[in-house]
Amino acid sequence: ARDGPRGVTAGRYSPKRPAARPRSAVAAHARMALRPLLRQLASSSDGVALARDGGRAFVSASLRPYLVAGLLDGVDDALASGRPALVVAGDDRQARDLAADLRHWLAPRPVRFYPSRGVAYESHLTPPPHLVGLRVAALDSLLDTPAGSEQPVVVVSAVALSEKVPDP
Repeated sequence: ARDGPRGVTAGRYSPKRPAARPRSAVAAHARMALRPLLRQLASSSDGVALARDGGRAFVSASLRPYLVAGLLDGVDDALASGRPALVVAGDDRQARDLAADLRHWLAPRPVRFYPSRGVAYESHLTPPPHLVGLRVAALDSLLDTPAGSEQPVVVVSAVALSEKVPDP
């Protein structure tokens, strides 16, 4: 069946009559909780030893968020279980990306990103307001966690961790 003189069929998109959105398998899986998958780390003796005793591990960049989340929350009696955790990344970009990935793996546990100031204290310049807000939110999450609730994870870059802090 044709709608117009140019042969436009009835099934095509028209701004006057938008098509209904098809149900997407991706959208349905976007709400799936990833946290139960962290328990798979407990099935590995190396994973359990790493979570309980600490140590060194080499993993690819794509598995790093899973391993960090599993070490924080996937093994019973892990070093960080039931306590706030501080995760250190190499730079601000890596810390931001890792924090975003950990939010998905650890939901509903709060994950905050603590960025560097962006300017040195000696420069007498004011850091950008959004960075100040992120830093305050990360510190507040460590202080204002009600008893019995999920303890926060703060992801910080090595640069931010080594910055000078003025005396109060």
